[in-house]
Amino acid sequence: MSEIYKKATSNLRLLEKLELILPGYRGYKEKELRRETDRLIRDYLLSRIQPAYRDFKNAMKAIALSGDQTLATEYNEVQAIFDRVISKLKTMSYGYTGFFDLVKVEEQQLDKMIEFDWNLVSTAEKIQEKARNVAKSDPGKLREALDDLKNELLSLEDTLINRENIIKGVGEK
Repeated sequence: MSEIYKKATSNLRLLEKLELILPGYRGYKEKELRRETDRLIRDYLLSRIQPAYRDFKNAMKAIALSGDQTLATEYNEVQAIFDRVISKLKTMSYGYTGFFDLVKVEEQQLDKMIEFDWNLVSTAEKIQEKARNVAKSDPGKLREALDDLKNELLSLEDTLINRENIIKGVGEK
């Protein structure tokens, strides 16, 4: 059982703790708590990424004033990646599967999802820092700052795609 899940369950109310004791309901409740923990982590990731996106958008004025068309194109590419990453974080699977679905998400997979998502917090903080660097960069260093941010975002996007594939049962475990 993951440490993050243990920490989340330590904050349960009395009724929720009683639900964990009831036979037949315990497994359902534990899965639900794992999904909720994972959702909270992803909400936290979004709370880091969205301000970074706002910081990044503040650089548009400097790019427009530079008159460099290739820099504007690079900016638009990074903005598109930002949009995709934010969309993925908002819509990623919470580990729900239907009764008749071929691939089932078990508790161990949910624990891995929680750990996986928790490890993305440091990546989100790097993105936040790199977005601030883009917003504060001198015109001469703007391209380098955009490239750094783009590479970090592409890495996060690849990680999120890999996570989805693992949940669907088509990726590496």
